[in-house]
Amino acid sequence: MNEKRSEQLHRMLGSLWEELMHCTDSVGAFVLWDDSREYYIDDNALGLLGMDREYLSCDALRNVLECALDAEVSSSPAKVITVHVDDKDCMAGFVVRRDTAVPLSIVEMYPLLNQNQLAERMTEAGDDAFLMLIKLEHVDEGRDEKSFIRSALESMEKVSPDGTALAYHSGMKFWVFVRSGVKEPQEFAEKLQKAVKDSSVTDEFGVVISKEHSMTFTGGYVTFRSKENAAVKEFHYASFALYEAVSAGVGTISSFSSAVYELQKNDYRRVQNFFHVLDQNSFTYYFQPIVSAKDGSIFAYEALMRTDKKFGLSPLQIIDMASKYDRLYDIEHATMYNVLDQLSKNQSFFKKRKLFINAIPSSFLSDDDWTELMANYGELMEKVVIELTEQTDTSDENLAFLINRLKEQKVEMAIDDYGTGYSNTSRLIRYDPRYIKLDHSLISGIDTNLKLRSIVSKLIDMMHSNGLLVLAEGVETEEELKVLSNIHADLFQGFYISRPKPFFINEISERIRSQIVKYHLEAQGNSGKIYHAKSDEKEIIKLSDLIQDKYTGVFISGSDVEIIGEAGMPSTIMPITVKEGAECRLRLRNASIESTLGRPALSLGTGSKVTVRVSGKNRLVKGGILVPEKAELTLEGSGSLTIIPESVSCFGIGNEFDLTYGKITLQMDDELTITACGDNCVGIGGGKCSCRDGINILSGTMEISCAGGNSISIGSSIGRSDITIKECFVSIGAASANLTGIGSIDGNTQINVENVKLAITASGNTMCAVGAKNGGVADINIRNCELFSNIKGREITNIGTRGSECACRISNSTMNLSCEGSIVSGIGDSTGAGFVELTETEINIDFLAAECFDLGCRDGSLEMRDCLKNIHINL
Repeated sequence: MNEKRSEQLHRMLGSLWEELMHCTDSVGAFVLWDDSREYYIDDNALGLLGMDREYLSCDALRNVLECALDAEVSSSPAKVITVHVDDKDCMAGFVVRRDTAVPLSIVEMYPLLNQNQLAERMTEAGDDAFLMLIKLEHVDEGRDEKSFIRSALESMEKVSPDGTALAYHSGMKFWVFVRSGVKEPQEFAEKLQKAVKDSSVTDEFGVVISKEHSMTFTGGYVTFRSKENAAVKEFHYASFALYEAVSAGVGTISSFSSAVYELQKNDYRRVQNFFHVLDQNSFTYYFQPIVSAKDGSIFAYEALMRTDKKFGLSPLQIIDMASKYDRLYDIEHATMYNVLDQLSKNQSFFKKRKLFINAIPSSFLSDDDWTELMANYGELMEKVVIELTEQTDTSDENLAFLINRLKEQKVEMAIDDYGTGYSNTSRLIRYDPRYIKLDHSLISGIDTNLKLRSIVSKLIDMMHSNGLLVLAEGVETEEELKVLSNIHADLFQGFYISRPKPFFINEISERIRSQIVKYHLEAQGNSGKIYHAKSDEKEIIKLSDLIQDKYTGVFISGSDVEIIGEAGMPSTIMPITVKEGAECRLRLRNASIESTLGRPALSLGTGSKVTVRVSGKNRLVKGGILVPEKAELTLEGSGSLTIIPESVSCFGIGNEFDLTYGKITLQMDDELTITACGDNCVGIGGGKCSCRDGINILSGTMEISCAGGNSISIGSSIGRSDITIKECFVSIGAASANLTGIGSIDGNTQINVENVKLAITASGNTMCAVGAKNGGVADINIRNCELFSNIKGREITNIGTRGSECACRISNSTMNLSCEGSIVSGIGDSTGAGFVELTETEINIDFLAAECFDLGCRDGSLEMRDCLKNIHINL
């Protein structure tokens, strides 16, 4: 080192540095000059990095320092801190020993080295030294967790050479170090893994807890010679190898490759930063105001996850990595605890305000974690709104569990990013939210895009008619604010309103508040209104009054409501919604109600029980009666009802073609007429039923017409149907490529028909009049009935199944079956199993087809008692 460098070094470190080094070995210093390739490093820094001065060079030193720069993410026991110097060609700083103490709970379980002790042990390494970082997988959580870990460590030590060192890293990660002689490192690593897999898990007394387990490890290793490589660098390389293994999947063992490292080291650093942030809970949160569209007052705040800029991770990157590495649950856990902690510390801001928290529906907290969360913050949950992003991978069962859990704590829900992905009306009902957050894509440019404005305006009207509040997210200009106010959004959020901040603010700027008030007053004359019928007493509502007062919908939370129209009065756009969980009686008298296209005219809330009583002549136009999962509808009365739904996927009474419907009971005295037209049509029913006695038709006259690609007149399309029809006349007409008249399309069916006159007229491709169309099992009981079937199609099943199993009992009835097609079967299963029992029944069959089958089951039985047959095949 020349004189100039010596002077520069003295200025940086001072004359007392060497004295300080003699007092402690926990800190050292270094300086590198790139232009001259000179360097200085004291013995302390050299020892902390695990380097040998004999093999030291400027490049080697820089390489090791880069490995240790981010000690938290490189698993290094030494932390490098750089300092600013005037010379741009100079890198200077300190090496500090990190505290790598093993937690007491681990020490009590098994004697392990800490990482500083391991680094010292690695200085003894010879040729073919081996260092592996493992991550234990499939370890049973709970009281036996320590037993699993201890058994895994014991099993590895038993198959390792003498002198093997085991050390603690963090969580379920452990080091394995062999000082020399590992000629076949992959074989040795697999030997360790096999020992873990084959181990018998015992408790602290040696009693076997489990022999049948799936415990294993994912591992990454590096081989080296001690004097040529620094311990810090080997820690880093083994950690990178584990990163590769984790990326490949559970149970993978990867060796360090310098070529792969050069290609992926930036990605590795990003992933390691992610794990550090998550494991150390290094999240911060910003809070963005959500304001009232009426006066600009702060209605709520949304908590937005952030990390320190030094980690270089955006929220989206964090979520993507959490999904890739199966850590979404940890994100959910950290978010709930961290944000509620902020709420608890800032309660003065929340006297009349809410806090919106983003949640992941597929990763809701376990019962234990939820119980602990409620014990700490339960009283604050009424201030919380949980934002759910619609996901197709969330099962109905899990979603119902999550929604019930939140409702128990009076937590409100919001649908985030509505208008993208899988958003539609049926899923909106499935989530049952209080707030709808319109996606930024529906907001951006709404002031210049007239088509977008029209769509969003109708969307907001639909939400309002269902008693929902609409939050416009991503408002970035005054022009967007003005348009959204004019089409009656309820809440605003966006950079133009107020940017996210690392603290709570009491008010947004006076300028923005004034604009909001101004535009709200200008929009008042155009406001649509929802009439809320909420009295516990009987409430009578005249449609003419609603029209005069400019109402556009009715929301019912009361127990007894009557809606009265006038005979001959044209239909009125006035969709009706019943609150979830409500029990009420709704009377319709000469009511002609129209819905907006694609929406039900009458929507029952989830869990509601509603009796609709009709008198006079009533009509529901452009939408039917929605009976969602766990809801119950009873339709009765002396009047008539005509339902004319219009949409791509339409239904008369029940739910959409692929969605779950609740219990439906019809016992009208007069006529029910349903005319459905769309790609997928449902007369009465839906996709599948949420209860065993789903459809009960007990009286009246019924006429159902379906025209579309796929139709189910009465029953289920994708699941089991349970149908009872008694004491009525039913007429079914269909022009559909694929049809089931009564029963199921894809699913089993139980059908009971008694004292009924049934007429089915249809044309199409594959048709089933009564039964299970596509492979389902059918149990059919018909008594005292008269059936007329007139069907034209390619493949026709009149009563029964095809290629499945049918149990069919018909007694004291008349069956008139007239069909034309390629393949036609009468009663039973022409290619499947089961039985047909006919008692005191008249059978009239007239088939014209290339392939015909009249009665019975091909692989089953036919029994006839006191029957009259009149069968004509191709005559």
